[in-house]
Amino acid sequence: MTTNEKENKNRQAIRKEKEEKNKRNRRKPIRLIPIWVRVLLVTLIFAASLVGGAMFGYGIVGDGNPIDVLGKGPWLQIHDIIYKDIE
Repeated sequence: MTTNEKENKNRQAIRKEKEEKNKRNRRKPIRLIPIWVRVLLVTLIFAASLVGGAMFGYGIVGDGNPIDVLGKGPWLQIHDIIYKDIE
């Protein structure tokens, strides 16, 4: 072996040792917001955007009262329109 090859092997060995030492010394990241809170927040934001979008579509685009979308009437009309040919 030449001296260059020996030096390269030594460098690689030292690099591997440093990487292993860093892996052992790594700390677990501290989460500011727990995962269950994140899941709950995402679910709530999704539900709010779904309701808000329906209200926007029914009230602004459809020229109806936005609060009416929360009732059962518009959904029964939509159901009847979709499934009128099937029954």
